[in-house]
Amino acid sequence: MQFKLVLLSISLTFFLQFGNWSYVDAQRLSANISGTITVDRALDSTGDYSGIGVAIVHFDPNDNRLDTLFYAVTDLQGRFSGIARFQTKDEYVISVTRNQRLISTSTLVLANGEDVRISSQIPNFTDHFRAESPENTAVSDFRRVERNYSRIVDYINAGFTSVSQDTIPILMRTWSDLFWSLNDLHPGTLAAESGTLRAVEILQGWDDDRTIYLAKQSLLSQNRFIADRALIAAEAITRTRGLEYGLAFIDSVRTVDIPEDDHIILEIRKIELLSDFNERERALRYLNDFRSKYGEDFTLLQWANMFAYDLENLAKGMPMPEFQLNLRDERTVTNSDFEGKYLIVEIVNLASRRYMTDHTIMRLLYEDVRDKVQFLTIPTNESPVTISAFYDERQTPWPVSKARQVYAANLIELLNVVVQPTRLLIDPNGNIVRKYSGTEFSIIENELRTLLNQDPS
Repeated sequence: MQFKLVLLSISLTFFLQFGNWSYVDAQRLSANISGTITVDRALDSTGDYSGIGVAIVHFDPNDNRLDTLFYAVTDLQGRFSGIARFQTKDEYVISVTRNQRLISTSTLVLANGEDVRISSQIPNFTDHFRAESPENTAVSDFRRVERNYSRIVDYINAGFTSVSQDTIPILMRTWSDLFWSLNDLHPGTLAAESGTLRAVEILQGWDDDRTIYLAKQSLLSQNRFIADRALIAAEAITRTRGLEYGLAFIDSVRTVDIPEDDHIILEIRKIELLSDFNERERALRYLNDFRSKYGEDFTLLQWANMFAYDLENLAKGMPMPEFQLNLRDERTVTNSDFEGKYLIVEIVNLASRRYMTDHTIMRLLYEDVRDKVQFLTIPTNESPVTISAFYDERQTPWPVSKARQVYAANLIELLNVVVQPTRLLIDPNGNIVRKYSGTEFSIIENELRTLLNQDPS
């Protein structure tokens, strides 16, 4: 959301200067908007809060158009009111201006027929901002749970709260239940749908049966994030029942009336699942059909071409591409240095908040399986100081490459790294077991443990 606000700030500044606002009259839904915006006495001692412009806008990046859904100007007491007209219940950007200058932005939810009461103060508009309505109260509750969850994760990552391998699933179940409870507190709201998605996301890889149950329950009653929930459920079904059941579940979701974007996402994941399970010929057939169907869409064709590279060069059973890396401990290593044990190779960006959590989980896993599994981390960060600070602080016990080694070894291209983290699981003979692009580490861990349990050595 932060990126969205930055983008809107740039757009609003442009439109304020050049006046290219567009008001869409054909919108079908409406909400009653009222509120008060005041100015801190230290900034303006007159007590005159008039002339503050309040706009609720929708920016459509597809046609670079900024639609005004609501606009009002405050009176002497800072009060304003009016009707917002819009096409769909969603989260929108609210901005305040004074003297044709953009002061600040925030967000609120508009839902048909709701009365939304707004209050804030200038300066620090966003910090003081309050929007009261059933939908916006639900959003506030969701954000409170999200903040508390993030705080716990930060404590764990910083080492302030100790966890063990056994307690992580219990912790994930607890927070999943808290996010799911938003659906009971605020049924039918956007926050409820976001909460159920988070409940499913948090559990994936830790409790497949409950993940499937929650995903199916939410798919029956909610119409947002369909592809996200369906994909998580399909992967859990695949892990517990097998590939064909997972594919059948994806097909069942695609038979109902869902947005075209969701159809495409599910179709892509079906191809990826076939590849994950070494069904290379079937994956290629589906991929060719996908290319024929969406060949005029540059983005989708680009994905298809990149995935074709994985099928041809990084499929299960193929040898890991040859590499040579200089490590932070001054050693130079190649593929042969890691043969004899399983190996997890990861390409990561240390600026990722998610990777901080992954590293904590990996550290716990390493202590448990280091007799059978090796780790190799290759940061994409170019600053040696950044890399040293991150891994020295965490006393990382496995090999980490020096800065820029990922480029020196041409691994971005050889491993077809599109998203980070990208990880490859390599067997003791140096062959690829599976490539993971942006996959939750809990899923990788569970698949690795399954392999170790199957391997008598």
